[in-house]
Amino acid sequence: MRRQAERFYLILGGHINFQTLSAAVRLDLFGLLKKHRGLTCAEIARHLSVEEKPARILLLGCTALGLLRKSGTRYYNRRLAQRLLVRDAPENVVAIVEWQHHINYRAMHSFYDAIKANRNVGLDEFDGNENTLYERLAHDPKREQIFQDAMEAISVQANRMLAKFVDLSDVRRLVDVGGGNGANAIALVSKYPRLRATVFDSRSVCEIAKENISSSGLAERLDTFVGDCFADEFPTNADCFLFSHFLTIWSEQRNRLLLQKAFDALPSGGKVIVFNMMQHDSRDGPMSAAVASPYFLTLATGEGMLYCWNDYESWMKDAGFSKVERLLLPRDHGAIIGTKV
Repeated sequence: MRRQAERFYLILGGHINFQTLSAAVRLDLFGLLKKHRGLTCAEIARHLSVEEKPARILLLGCTALGLLRKSGTRYYNRRLAQRLLVRDAPENVVAIVEWQHHINYRAMHSFYDAIKANRNVGLDEFDGNENTLYERLAHDPKREQIFQDAMEAISVQANRMLAKFVDLSDVRRLVDVGGGNGANAIALVSKYPRLRATVFDSRSVCEIAKENISSSGLAERLDTFVGDCFADEFPTNADCFLFSHFLTIWSEQRNRLLLQKAFDALPSGGKVIVFNMMQHDSRDGPMSAAVASPYFLTLATGEGMLYCWNDYESWMKDAGFSKVERLLLPRDHGAIIGTKV
Protein backbone atom coordinates (compact mmCIF):
# COMPACT_ATOMS: atom_id res chain seq x y z
CA MET A 1 0.00 0.00 0.00
CA ARG A 2 2.87 2.39 0.73
CA ARG A 3 4.28 1.87 -2.75
CA GLN A 4 0.88 2.59 -4.27
CA ALA A 5 0.60 5.74 -2.16
CA GLU A 6 4.03 6.95 -3.30
CA ARG A 7 3.05 6.33 -6.91
CA PHE A 8 -0.19 8.23 -6.35
CA TYR A 9 1.77 11.21 -5.00
CA LEU A 10 3.85 11.17 -8.19
CA ILE A 11 0.63 11.30 -10.22
CA LEU A 12 -1.16 13.87 -8.08
CA GLY A 13 1.87 16.12 -8.01
CA GLY A 14 2.99 15.42 -11.56
CA HIS A 15 2.80 19.06 -12.59
CA ILE A 16 4.90 20.07 -9.59
CA ASN A 17 7.40 17.26 -10.12
CA PHE A 18 7.95 18.26 -13.73
CA GLN A 19 8.34 21.93 -12.86
CA THR A 20 10.91 20.92 -10.23
CA LEU A 21 12.86 19.12 -12.93
CA SER A 22 12.41 22.00 -15.38
CA ALA A 23 13.56 24.62 -12.86
CA ALA A 24 16.64 22.57 -11.98
CA VAL A 25 17.50 22.17 -15.67
CA ARG A 26 16.99 25.86 -16.42
CA LEU A 27 19.19 26.81 -13.45
CA ASP A 28 21.75 24.21 -14.63
CA LEU A 29 21.81 22.64 -11.17
CA PHE A 30 22.99 19.31 -12.53
CA GLY A 31 25.82 20.93 -14.49
CA LEU A 32 26.87 22.73 -11.33
CA LEU A 33 27.00 19.48 -9.34
CA LYS A 34 28.98 17.80 -12.09
CA LYS A 35 31.56 20.58 -11.94
CA HIS A 36 31.56 20.90 -8.13
CA ARG A 37 30.71 17.55 -6.55
CA GLY A 38 29.27 17.56 -3.05
CA LEU A 39 27.99 21.09 -2.45
CA THR A 40 25.92 22.23 0.52
CA CYS A 41 22.58 23.99 0.17
CA ALA A 42 24.19 27.34 0.99
CA GLU A 43 26.93 26.79 -1.59
CA ILE A 44 24.40 25.77 -4.25
CA ALA A 45 22.25 28.83 -3.52
CA ARG A 46 25.28 31.07 -3.89
CA HIS A 47 26.34 29.49 -7.21
CA LEU A 48 22.78 29.73 -8.60
CA SER A 49 22.29 33.30 -7.37
CA VAL A 50 19.14 32.44 -5.41
CA GLU A 51 18.16 32.69 -1.76
CA GLU A 52 18.81 29.67 0.47
CA LYS A 53 15.15 28.90 1.22
CA PRO A 54 14.04 28.41 -2.43
CA ALA A 55 17.25 26.47 -3.04
CA ARG A 56 16.32 24.19 -0.14
CA ILE A 57 12.85 23.59 -1.63
CA LEU A 58 14.34 22.79 -5.04
CA LEU A 59 16.91 20.41 -3.55
CA LEU A 60 14.21 18.67 -1.50
CA GLY A 61 12.21 18.04 -4.66
CA CYS A 62 15.16 16.83 -6.71
CA THR A 63 16.31 14.52 -3.92
CA ALA A 64 12.84 13.06 -3.28
CA LEU A 65 12.46 12.44 -7.02
CA GLY A 66 15.72 10.51 -7.09
CA LEU A 67 17.64 13.00 -9.23
CA LEU A 68 20.05 13.97 -6.45
CA ARG A 69 21.64 12.11 -3.54
CA LYS A 70 22.18 13.79 -0.17
CA SER A 71 25.04 12.66 2.03
CA GLY A 72 25.33 14.57 5.28
CA THR A 73 24.88 18.20 4.30
CA ARG A 74 26.11 17.77 0.72
CA TYR A 75 24.27 17.02 -2.54
CA TYR A 76 25.43 14.93 -5.50
CA ASN A 77 24.00 14.05 -8.91
CA ARG A 78 22.65 10.54 -9.22
CA ARG A 79 23.87 8.61 -12.24
CA LEU A 80 20.71 9.19 -14.30
CA ALA A 81 20.88 12.97 -13.76
CA GLN A 82 24.59 12.97 -14.61
CA ARG A 83 23.86 11.16 -17.86
CA LEU A 84 20.66 12.91 -19.02
CA LEU A 85 20.44 16.34 -17.37
CA VAL A 86 23.92 17.82 -17.72
CA ARG A 87 23.96 20.08 -20.77
CA ASP A 88 27.25 18.86 -22.22
CA ALA A 89 26.55 15.14 -21.65
CA PRO A 90 26.40 13.25 -24.99
CA GLU A 91 22.95 11.76 -24.29
CA ASN A 92 21.40 14.71 -22.48
CA VAL A 93 17.66 15.43 -22.80
CA VAL A 94 17.81 19.09 -21.79
CA ALA A 95 16.25 20.21 -25.09
CA ILE A 96 13.38 17.77 -24.55
CA VAL A 97 12.73 19.18 -21.07
CA GLU A 98 12.67 22.69 -22.57
CA TRP A 99 10.18 21.54 -25.24
CA GLN A 100 7.91 20.08 -22.60
CA HIS A 101 8.10 23.25 -20.49
CA HIS A 102 7.67 25.90 -23.19
CA ILE A 103 5.29 24.12 -25.59
CA ASN A 104 3.54 21.03 -24.27
CA TYR A 105 2.69 22.43 -20.84
CA ARG A 106 0.80 25.30 -22.46
CA ALA A 107 -1.60 22.85 -24.08
CA MET A 108 -1.91 19.79 -21.87
CA HIS A 109 -4.40 21.36 -19.44
CA SER A 110 -6.83 20.90 -22.39
CA PHE A 111 -6.46 17.10 -22.45
CA TYR A 112 -9.98 16.59 -21.06
CA ASP A 113 -11.44 18.91 -23.71
CA ALA A 114 -9.43 17.15 -26.42
CA ILE A 115 -10.83 13.79 -25.33
CA LYS A 116 -14.38 15.15 -25.47
CA ALA A 117 -13.89 16.89 -28.82
CA ASN A 118 -11.54 14.30 -30.37
CA ARG A 119 -9.34 17.09 -31.73
CA ASN A 120 -6.28 19.07 -30.72
CA VAL A 121 -7.99 21.69 -28.56
CA GLY A 122 -4.67 22.65 -26.99
CA LEU A 123 -3.61 24.16 -30.31
CA ASP A 124 -5.73 27.20 -29.41
CA GLU A 125 -2.88 28.25 -27.10
CA PHE A 126 -0.77 29.10 -30.15
CA ASP A 127 -1.13 31.86 -32.73
CA GLY A 128 -2.45 31.09 -36.20
CA ASN A 129 -5.35 29.25 -37.79
CA GLU A 130 -3.49 26.22 -39.13
CA ASN A 131 -4.57 22.71 -38.09
CA THR A 132 -1.31 21.40 -36.64
CA LEU A 133 1.30 22.52 -34.13
CA TYR A 134 4.03 22.15 -36.74
CA GLU A 135 2.45 24.81 -38.93
CA ARG A 136 1.55 27.21 -36.12
CA LEU A 137 5.03 27.26 -34.63
CA ALA A 138 6.10 29.26 -37.70
CA HIS A 139 4.41 32.25 -36.02
CA ASP A 140 6.67 31.95 -32.95
CA PRO A 141 10.35 31.63 -33.97
CA LYS A 142 11.58 31.25 -30.38
CA ARG A 143 9.31 28.29 -29.61
CA GLU A 144 9.86 26.85 -33.07
CA GLN A 145 13.60 26.74 -32.34
CA ILE A 146 12.92 25.08 -28.98
CA PHE A 147 10.79 22.49 -30.77
CA GLN A 148 13.40 21.85 -33.47
CA ASP A 149 16.15 21.47 -30.85
CA ALA A 150 14.04 18.85 -29.05
CA MET A 151 13.31 16.96 -32.25
CA GLU A 152 17.01 16.99 -33.04
CA ALA A 153 17.81 15.54 -29.60
CA ILE A 154 15.22 12.80 -30.06
CA SER A 155 16.45 12.04 -33.58
CA VAL A 156 20.10 11.82 -32.63
CA GLN A 157 19.41 9.18 -29.99
CA ALA A 158 16.95 7.25 -32.13
CA ASN A 159 19.15 7.35 -35.23
CA ARG A 160 21.83 5.42 -33.42
CA MET A 161 19.41 2.59 -32.73
CA LEU A 162 18.03 2.60 -36.25
CA ALA A 163 21.47 2.42 -37.84
CA LYS A 164 22.75 -0.14 -35.33
CA PHE A 165 19.91 -2.65 -35.28
CA VAL A 166 18.00 -2.41 -38.60
CA ASP A 167 19.82 -4.23 -41.40
CA LEU A 168 19.80 -2.28 -44.66
CA SER A 169 22.66 -4.13 -46.36
CA ASP A 170 20.40 -5.26 -49.22
CA VAL A 171 18.76 -1.85 -49.76
CA ARG A 172 20.05 0.38 -52.55
CA ARG A 173 17.64 3.34 -52.58
CA LEU A 174 15.81 4.40 -49.41
CA VAL A 175 13.20 7.15 -49.18
CA ASP A 176 12.71 8.65 -45.70
CA VAL A 177 9.09 9.83 -45.71
CA GLY A 178 8.74 12.86 -43.46
CA GLY A 179 12.52 12.72 -43.14
CA GLY A 180 12.85 16.16 -41.61
CA ASN A 181 16.33 17.65 -41.42
CA GLY A 182 17.98 14.59 -42.97
CA ALA A 183 19.51 13.21 -39.78
CA ASN A 184 18.12 9.71 -40.38
CA ALA A 185 19.27 9.58 -43.99
CA ILE A 186 22.75 10.87 -43.15
CA ALA A 187 23.20 8.30 -40.35
CA LEU A 188 22.11 5.41 -42.56
CA VAL A 189 24.17 6.41 -45.59
CA SER A 190 27.18 6.85 -43.32
CA LYS A 191 26.90 3.22 -42.27
CA TYR A 192 26.05 1.65 -45.63
CA PRO A 193 28.45 2.68 -48.40
CA ARG A 194 26.22 1.30 -51.20
CA LEU A 195 23.07 3.02 -49.96
CA ARG A 196 21.51 6.10 -51.53
CA ALA A 197 18.80 7.96 -49.61
CA THR A 198 16.18 10.63 -50.27
CA VAL A 199 14.42 12.90 -47.77
CA PHE A 200 10.73 13.24 -48.74
CA ASP A 201 9.22 16.29 -47.04
CA SER A 202 7.78 19.76 -47.55
CA ARG A 203 9.73 22.44 -49.42
CA SER A 204 10.81 24.40 -46.33
CA VAL A 205 11.93 21.26 -44.49
CA CYS A 206 13.82 19.98 -47.53
CA GLU A 207 15.75 23.27 -47.61
CA ILE A 208 16.96 22.54 -44.07
CA ALA A 209 17.81 18.96 -45.07
CA LYS A 210 19.79 20.22 -48.06
CA GLU A 211 22.00 22.33 -45.79
CA ASN A 212 22.71 19.35 -43.54
CA ILE A 213 23.33 17.09 -46.53
CA SER A 214 25.75 19.61 -47.99
CA SER A 215 27.80 19.72 -44.78
CA SER A 216 27.72 15.94 -44.30
CA GLY A 217 30.23 15.17 -47.02
CA LEU A 218 27.79 12.60 -48.46
CA ALA A 219 25.91 14.77 -50.94
CA GLU A 220 26.63 12.43 -53.84
CA ARG A 221 24.44 9.76 -52.20
CA LEU A 222 21.79 11.96 -50.60
CA ASP A 223 19.05 14.15 -52.06
CA THR A 224 15.58 15.53 -51.32
CA PHE A 225 12.13 15.08 -52.82
CA VAL A 226 9.69 17.94 -52.25
CA GLY A 227 6.05 16.99 -51.89
CA ASP A 228 2.98 16.21 -49.83
CA CYS A 229 3.16 12.54 -48.90
CA PHE A 230 -0.65 12.33 -48.66
CA ALA A 231 -1.49 14.09 -51.93
CA ASP A 232 1.50 13.37 -54.18
CA GLU A 233 2.71 10.15 -55.75
CA PHE A 234 5.60 8.39 -54.05
CA PRO A 235 8.96 8.12 -55.86
CA THR A 236 9.11 4.91 -57.89
CA ASN A 237 12.90 4.41 -57.89
CA ALA A 238 13.10 3.21 -54.26
CA ASP A 239 13.37 -0.31 -52.87
CA CYS A 240 12.70 0.83 -49.28
CA PHE A 241 10.41 3.40 -47.67
CA LEU A 242 11.16 4.46 -44.09
CA PHE A 243 8.60 6.00 -41.71
CA SER A 244 10.63 7.09 -38.68
CA HIS A 245 8.68 8.66 -35.80
CA PHE A 246 6.13 9.70 -38.43
CA LEU A 247 3.09 7.42 -38.31
CA THR A 248 2.55 8.30 -34.64
CA ILE A 249 1.46 11.76 -35.82
CA TRP A 250 -1.47 10.63 -37.98
CA SER A 251 -4.76 8.75 -37.83
CA GLU A 252 -5.20 5.10 -38.73
CA GLN A 253 -6.86 6.14 -42.00
CA ARG A 254 -3.93 8.32 -43.03
CA ASN A 255 -1.38 5.69 -41.99
CA ARG A 256 -3.16 3.05 -44.04
CA LEU A 257 -3.03 5.41 -47.02
CA LEU A 258 0.72 5.96 -46.62
CA LEU A 259 1.47 2.25 -46.31
CA GLN A 260 -0.66 1.51 -49.37
CA LYS A 261 1.14 4.17 -51.39
CA ALA A 262 4.48 2.72 -50.31
CA PHE A 263 3.39 -0.78 -51.36
CA ASP A 264 2.19 0.42 -54.75
CA ALA A 265 5.46 2.26 -55.45
CA LEU A 266 7.79 -0.57 -54.41
CA PRO A 267 9.15 -3.29 -56.70
CA SER A 268 8.87 -6.95 -55.79
CA GLY A 269 11.19 -7.57 -52.84
CA GLY A 270 10.95 -3.95 -51.71
CA LYS A 271 10.53 -3.06 -48.05
CA VAL A 272 8.69 -0.64 -45.82
CA ILE A 273 10.07 0.10 -42.34
CA VAL A 274 8.11 1.67 -39.49
CA PHE A 275 10.42 2.81 -36.71
CA ASN A 276 9.26 4.47 -33.49
CA MET A 277 8.28 3.87 -29.89
CA MET A 278 5.62 1.17 -29.60
CA GLN A 279 2.61 0.48 -27.42
CA HIS A 280 2.22 -3.05 -26.08
CA ASP A 281 -0.26 -5.21 -27.98
CA SER A 282 -2.05 -5.64 -24.65
CA ARG A 283 -2.62 -1.83 -24.54
CA ASP A 284 -1.43 -1.54 -20.93
CA GLY A 285 1.88 0.25 -21.48
CA PRO A 286 4.71 1.01 -21.56
CA MET A 287 4.76 4.26 -19.59
CA SER A 288 6.47 6.04 -22.50
CA ALA A 289 3.45 5.34 -24.72
CA ALA A 290 1.06 6.57 -22.03
CA VAL A 291 3.05 9.79 -21.59
CA ALA A 292 3.54 10.53 -25.29
CA SER A 293 0.11 9.72 -26.75
CA PRO A 294 -1.88 12.63 -25.19
CA TYR A 295 0.47 15.08 -26.94
CA PHE A 296 -0.62 13.88 -30.37
CA LEU A 297 -4.32 14.13 -29.51
CA THR A 298 -4.25 17.39 -27.53
CA LEU A 299 -1.70 19.41 -29.45
CA ALA A 300 0.23 18.03 -32.42
CA THR A 301 -2.45 17.07 -34.95
CA GLY A 302 -5.42 15.77 -32.97
CA GLU A 303 -5.07 12.48 -34.86
CA GLY A 304 -2.17 10.33 -33.73
CA MET A 305 -0.89 8.31 -30.79
CA LEU A 306 1.71 5.66 -30.07
CA TYR A 307 0.12 2.67 -31.76
CA CYS A 308 0.54 -1.02 -30.97
CA TRP A 309 2.82 -3.38 -32.81
CA ASN A 310 -0.16 -5.32 -34.12
CA ASP A 311 -1.81 -2.14 -35.40
CA TYR A 312 1.07 -1.56 -37.81
CA GLU A 313 1.29 -5.24 -38.69
CA SER A 314 -2.37 -5.47 -39.63
CA TRP A 315 -2.19 -2.26 -41.69
CA MET A 316 0.86 -3.56 -43.56
CA LYS A 317 -0.80 -6.87 -44.34
CA ASP A 318 -3.96 -5.13 -45.53
CA ALA A 319 -1.79 -2.99 -47.83
CA GLY A 320 -0.37 -6.16 -49.41
CA PHE A 321 2.85 -6.83 -47.51
CA SER A 322 2.69 -10.61 -47.04
CA LYS A 323 5.93 -10.87 -45.04
CA VAL A 324 5.89 -8.72 -41.88
CA GLU A 325 8.52 -8.90 -39.12
CA ARG A 326 8.95 -7.07 -35.83
CA LEU A 327 12.25 -6.09 -34.24
CA LEU A 328 12.31 -5.14 -30.53
CA LEU A 329 14.76 -2.34 -29.75
CA PRO A 330 15.94 -0.51 -26.60
CA ARG A 331 14.03 2.36 -24.96
CA ASP A 332 10.59 1.02 -25.93
CA HIS A 333 11.40 1.45 -29.62
CA GLY A 334 10.81 -1.05 -32.33
CA ALA A 335 10.95 -1.58 -36.07
CA ILE A 336 8.31 -3.35 -38.14
CA ILE A 337 9.51 -4.42 -41.56
CA GLY A 338 7.13 -5.36 -44.34
CA THR A 339 8.38 -6.98 -47.55
CA LYS A 340 6.53 -6.95 -50.87
CA VAL A 341 6.83 -10.57 -51.97
